[in-house]
Amino acid sequence: MLALGIGVQQAYHLHVPRAGVSGKAFSVVSFDGVEELGEPNRFVIRLTHPQSDLPRSSFVGMPATFTITPPALPGVPALGTGRKTQGVITGFQQLDSNPDVATYEVVLESRIAQLRNVTRCRLFLEQTFPKIIETILREHGFAGDNSHFSFTLRRDYEKRPIVTQWHESDLAFIQRLCRRSGIWFRIDAGEYGEIVHFGDDFTHYRRSPALSAPFSQDAGLESVGSETVRAFETHARQIPQSYIVRDYNRLAAPAPIETEVNLARNDKTTFGNAYAFGSMHLSKEQAEWEGRLRHEAGLCEQVVYQGKGNVLGLVPGAVFRFTNRALPDAEYGQLITKITHHGARDTAYHNSYTAIPSDRIYRLPLHEDAWPKVDSTVSARIASPDRYPYAYMNKAGDYMVQFDFDRDPRQAGLNSCWMRLAKPFAGPLQTGFHFPLIDGVEVAVAFHNGDPDRPYIAHALHDSQNTDLITNENRWMSRNEIRTQSNNKLRMEDWEGEEHVKLATELGKSQLNLGHLVDAKKQKRGEGMEIRTDFWGSIRAAKGLFLSADAQPKANGQQLDMLATEAQLEQALAQTQALAETAKAAHASVAEYEKQKALFNDTLKQLKKACIVMSAPAGIGLASGGNLQLSASQNLIATAGGNADISVMKKFTVAASEAISLFAQKLGIKIFAAKGKVEIQAQSDEMLLTALKDLKITSVNGKLVLSADKEVWIGAGGSYIKIMPEGIENGTPGDIYEKCAVWSKEGAASMQIAANMTAGVKDILPVSSLLFGTAASPASISYLPAGMPYKLFADGEQVKQGKIDATGQIPVTHRAPTKQYSLELANGTTYKLPVSDAYRGDADNGAQANAGFHFHEATPGADAIDRAHHRQAYNDLLNSDEES
Repeated sequence: MLALGIGVQQAYHLHVPRAGVSGKAFSVVSFDGVEELGEPNRFVIRLTHPQSDLPRSSFVGMPATFTITPPALPGVPALGTGRKTQGVITGFQQLDSNPDVATYEVVLESRIAQLRNVTRCRLFLEQTFPKIIETILREHGFAGDNSHFSFTLRRDYEKRPIVTQWHESDLAFIQRLCRRSGIWFRIDAGEYGEIVHFGDDFTHYRRSPALSAPFSQDAGLESVGSETVRAFETHARQIPQSYIVRDYNRLAAPAPIETEVNLARNDKTTFGNAYAFGSMHLSKEQAEWEGRLRHEAGLCEQVVYQGKGNVLGLVPGAVFRFTNRALPDAEYGQLITKITHHGARDTAYHNSYTAIPSDRIYRLPLHEDAWPKVDSTVSARIASPDRYPYAYMNKAGDYMVQFDFDRDPRQAGLNSCWMRLAKPFAGPLQTGFHFPLIDGVEVAVAFHNGDPDRPYIAHALHDSQNTDLITNENRWMSRNEIRTQSNNKLRMEDWEGEEHVKLATELGKSQLNLGHLVDAKKQKRGEGMEIRTDFWGSIRAAKGLFLSADAQPKANGQQLDMLATEAQLEQALAQTQALAETAKAAHASVAEYEKQKALFNDTLKQLKKACIVMSAPAGIGLASGGNLQLSASQNLIATAGGNADISVMKKFTVAASEAISLFAQKLGIKIFAAKGKVEIQAQSDEMLLTALKDLKITSVNGKLVLSADKEVWIGAGGSYIKIMPEGIENGTPGDIYEKCAVWSKEGAASMQIAANMTAGVKDILPVSSLLFGTAASPASISYLPAGMPYKLFADGEQVKQGKIDATGQIPVTHRAPTKQYSLELANGTTYKLPVSDAYRGDADNGAQANAGFHFHEATPGADAIDRAHHRQAYNDLLNSDEES
């Protein structure tokens, strides 16, 4: 055994090169040292020195080397070349002193131990665990290329979106990253200082030089001059049979990703399974690794060896073998994981070690329960490049933030990982709740399961820069409001007596105001409802629109409560019917009451079809600074219970393509022209003037001219005067009396009176362009053969002739009075083409009358026609030439 006696050369030595002369006089009294995988080396050394009160500045933080040199005892071979431990002095104490000597205690630790003095909160973005460890070491002056640290790694390490150091020392953070990733490290002595070596596989264990020694229990004096292990224990315990890991990746929703790993399926000593949720894997492959890591860490605790001896060369990470003993679980040797060294002037050097079978991959204990947790939210601000004016998001709707705790310089827009924003509602089919967060907005960041590497934005907050939109100022405490950066707003006011809702946007000052209406100064400007904009407006309802000023107190009633409106329309129908019957008795043209009734019952009532109904109990006013146009493709109906007054400052024009009927039931008809002519013409038929009583024709200041091309008759009570081109004939059943001053008879004479008749009405009526399609049906591909001569007749009068072209269409200039067209082909076939309003049967079918050739509906009472049989009939009709 290695021991120091009086007069024997000092075997232990502490060298502090920067301490100067004072450091050379140390004499080691005793030491205790610990070396372990994943931990800095630590030696506590007691020494004596002839000088008391040595200055701490000469020792604390200074590099030092502690060496153990086996003494050369007479007749005993040396125990190897010795060993050295390098590091820095982290502790220095003077324990006692007397006039001859002072006793000191020095703590020598690996240089990496100093990193426990640096505690930080910081972020690492898009980096692997080994890269983060290297970054930290280089920040503290460690150089790579095996001078201060080295990596020998077998596995590929993925980049992590974010890795957070949370209130941890740099040393604790490095150790946590090693535990999470399956990396271990050991401290090796180097030529110019210690080297921190990082590995992750059993191929990275130190096997050269080979370490071996015999097991010799209680060797005693027999071991002097030799290295042996004199005590050895094997500790085995049951571990889980398999490890299950499970986590949720929201980018691969909805099912969580789970896997079960069992690396020792043939081991019958295992039992049960260990389950871990939240291992942060994003794929099945990563899940496999997380499960494997946990099982390999468990296997490192299944069989543990503990030995005691004096083998000086034992170091963590080295493989050690017995020369005289085989271990059933360690066929390939033992991996040393921890060593405790002891020695003193009066005590032989000895050590104790912990080991596992070397064929197992060593993993540091995960100690997941000791990993830092973030129990509350953390303040941050939304970040973007160049203060982007809108929400700076990725395609998943995530944001970046600048954490207030982050002191590292960041490129704008790359301040953190992308983070989800928690919202009060989210659902399928892009249902949700979204208000964008813009650059500079303060947010509170929370963390899933408290994991600092899984942040999300919990909520947004107001601050002194971005103040709350509702405060106790301006009596706004009763307001509920949503407002965007462009002043789009939804405001709901709850102040008693001034309740209102406002929905507004700045573009065109477009607003919907409900309830108590106020201006920008909160001054009342109205009550009720207002829709306004400086731009265009549109109200569209595909099934119908009901605009009403009829009361519906307290909003009680149905949406289409039209009782008051329907009563007015029914009253108008009754008036129309009564006047129609009177007009009919007078042989005047009557209003189409049945069509008005159908309009009310089938369309207007309860908005049965797409229509607009307007109603007001007191009146409706329409005013235009320009033109006002009323247009209907069918009937234009106006009914008044009182008067109908139309005042026009210039011209009043009425035109009808068929007839105009004026009927006054009681007080007659008056037509006056204060200036200008009154012209009445029947341009293509008779004119009748009939009166029950007198009929007066008077020219106040001019002539009365009665003229006819053929005859003029004047008669009363059987007497008459007949004026003809051939002469004048007088006739009476009674006497003829003539009273005159002179009667003169001259030769024959005649005079032509101009009729002044305008052009035929047919030539001035409005026209429209139509296309007659000659397809067998609207969807058919069969047409009349191209080149077929045809003649087209309108109400029996030929209006066009030509040949069918390749399009199968015939353009027609249609005049409103036309009732029916007929098409005569050169092969003798004739087709009747009724216009829509002359179509018999269902009126809706008439709308398609000009879309092609159609069968006529059967007359009322006949069997219904099955139109499914028409297609072949159309085809046969149009291709009659081919069939013949």
